[in-house]
Amino acid sequence: MLKIYLTITWRTLLKHKAISLIMIIGLSLSMAAFMLITRYVFDELSFDEFHQHADRIYRINLHDYKNKVLTNSSAISYHAEGPAIKESIPEVEDFVRLHRAEGMINYRKADGEVVSFQEKNGFYADASFFKVFSFPLIKGYVNQVLQSPQSVVVSASMAKKYFGQEDPIGKVLQLTSEWQGGNYIVSGVFADVPDNSHFHFDFIFAIQNLLKNDQFVNGGWYWTNFYTYLLLKPDAKVGTIENSIATVIEKHLGRLWKRYNIHQTMTLQPIREIHLHSLSNSEIEPGGKMEILYVLIVVALLILAIGWLNYINLSTVMGMERGKEVGIRKTLGSEKKQLIGQFLLESFIFNLLALLIGIGLFLMATQVITQSDFAILSQPVFYLAIIAVFCLGFVLSGIYPALALSSFKPMMVLKGSLSTSSSGKVFRKGLVIFQFSASIMLIISTIVINQQMKFMQKQDLGMSIDQKLIINTPKILRTGSFTNDVTFFKDRILSNTGVKNVTASSSVPGREIFWTSEYQRFHEAANTFKLCHMVAIDEDFIPAYEMKILAGRNFVKEMILDDNAVIINETAMKAFGFSTPESALNQEIGDALPKNIVGVIKDFHQESLKSNTKPIVFQHIPWNSTYLTLTLQSKDIKNTLFMVEEIYKNAFPNNAFEYFFLDTYFQQQYEADERLAKLFNWFAGLAIYIACLGLLGLAMFTARSRTKEIGIRKVLGATVGSIAILLSKDFLKPVLWAVLIASPLAWYAIHWWLQGFAYRVPIRWWVFVAGGMTAILIALLTISFHSIKSALMNPVKTLKIE
Repeated sequence: MLKIYLTITWRTLLKHKAISLIMIIGLSLSMAAFMLITRYVFDELSFDEFHQHADRIYRINLHDYKNKVLTNSSAISYHAEGPAIKESIPEVEDFVRLHRAEGMINYRKADGEVVSFQEKNGFYADASFFKVFSFPLIKGYVNQVLQSPQSVVVSASMAKKYFGQEDPIGKVLQLTSEWQGGNYIVSGVFADVPDNSHFHFDFIFAIQNLLKNDQFVNGGWYWTNFYTYLLLKPDAKVGTIENSIATVIEKHLGRLWKRYNIHQTMTLQPIREIHLHSLSNSEIEPGGKMEILYVLIVVALLILAIGWLNYINLSTVMGMERGKEVGIRKTLGSEKKQLIGQFLLESFIFNLLALLIGIGLFLMATQVITQSDFAILSQPVFYLAIIAVFCLGFVLSGIYPALALSSFKPMMVLKGSLSTSSSGKVFRKGLVIFQFSASIMLIISTIVINQQMKFMQKQDLGMSIDQKLIINTPKILRTGSFTNDVTFFKDRILSNTGVKNVTASSSVPGREIFWTSEYQRFHEAANTFKLCHMVAIDEDFIPAYEMKILAGRNFVKEMILDDNAVIINETAMKAFGFSTPESALNQEIGDALPKNIVGVIKDFHQESLKSNTKPIVFQHIPWNSTYLTLTLQSKDIKNTLFMVEEIYKNAFPNNAFEYFFLDTYFQQQYEADERLAKLFNWFAGLAIYIACLGLLGLAMFTARSRTKEIGIRKVLGATVGSIAILLSKDFLKPVLWAVLIASPLAWYAIHWWLQGFAYRVPIRWWVFVAGGMTAILIALLTISFHSIKSALMNPVKTLKIE
């Protein structure tokens, strides 16, 4: 019996080559798209799963309250909390603290040559780091690598970068950092951090030397630049531990809270949730968003549904041509369950062929488009998902045609009345409406997403980032004076016509400002503290970035005049309660010591347009700078860079010269959104293509089934145009209904997505018109070919065929 079923399936496929091909292509494309999205979703969900104790590792997040109102949530917290919590709470097995260790690293080879690089992926960490986290060591032992205060553990890539083929163990690296530098001995090498870790690093320095910093004079309860992770014992209750932590921190900070009328709480966040669920400031690295995964999952299911519905629609109408076959088989004694088995087997074979082709397309796309490896293929859950989708697909796409066709009554089938069944037409139109509704939603969403991307890229930032070359300030000083060395560098650089100006600052646009202070307004009754983001600059910073001074003046070169002066942005001005820029001048703000406001600048976008503008306070502290910004005015960038490097090495010997262009750096903040836009472009196009494949198949069937009608109409004088319109309008009606259904749904989805941006484009009416017209035009082009072809047929031949 199985052989007979297979033979019938093969003959059906050969008889209806075009429609069969359309069904297989639609299914295979939808399955390939589903697999691509599933791969991305699984990658995002796999973050930090590789840790042996992932279910017991939690990060402490710090929340600030003022008058019982949440004012700030941060991923960084106090240095002293880790030891205090472990000592006081028995359910805590261990802890580890991380503090950034950015700076220049030198290695002196045996022949005297010095290898120098600026490194940003380093952390100071406790000796428990490799016990809490499961980053495998290639060389060294977990219990020994960070025990010495002068020890450092490096990644395999860094070991090769600095030492080549030499054994790195025992080699000395010199760290020059704004925190705690010195010579560190390599005690271990770890495998490169996997992509699915919520933080990445190349160096882990022992934290002991950092404790010598003056910030620890009060036991470390006043410095909140640490990421603290706890390893809980297996049976520990998170809620109970959070309550115990509240008691511990109140013991140490209670007085401070009462003094400033504030309150703080600490919550534990599972390490596996940090990448997708963190909303905290000061994140160790930018993370993903669970909401984006929800959107992509919906898109994947919609595309899959479009492919399945194509199959249902086309197999149903194709089955009507097999009505006589069904009627004869029933007349000869075939049971309903035998016919259902036959059609389900056909569905299984079609879906299997589509799955195999889809897997091939998925592998090609993974290799060519995403340029990534096939690591996902080693995950059993991926195969389970594909098998589940395949089984669900062949059942869902096969059950309706099987039930519908096996239910034909032999007498009616042989009379041909089922071909004009109104219920069947309504059902098929309903499927077309659903397919195009999904496609139109994706088209409209794609238009708005691309609009938002262009808006963010072209929006006035309130400053200039063009032609800005950023290099690091020297960590090793030639004369021992930062001011003298940088002045020497500036003078040499500005003597070249290729550079317009040079300025020094502790931060540059394009990244979050981690240096924060609680400032209050002096001489006011309600002197509440405001969280301000601090930037150290020189007197050339504001002119170089073309920032607009709304009131007051810029800093002057003579440092002594502006020792206690600050310049604030508009947001800070409003936060402190000043109504106008002029009213803020000569007012005093600060923490313990008052500082005089000498200027107010127009708000600018320090970060991407996804973030609100924050209160920023500028101080004239050039020697506290991390970056040098050079504004280039030469078109010969290559030679200008060569000149800058030569002067840099001469002015700052033994310092690594590394650079980046600010416009490119700033745009990196939008990489995730640009990837999403590209995905929507691809999948919206794919969805409309698959839907049109189904429409094409229906047009082919309709044109063939109405051959006699077309011939009679032509004999009676109908024109080619009137017949083409007659055939086309029946297909355009479902598309018009799809536009009406999709538009409000698309508006809701777009409105929800745009809420993630502080600055966003308005949703305009023409977007829905454009999306609808695009779908109508594509549908019209799809069906017009067969409509016109049918209308041009010779009526004598068509009537002779009938």
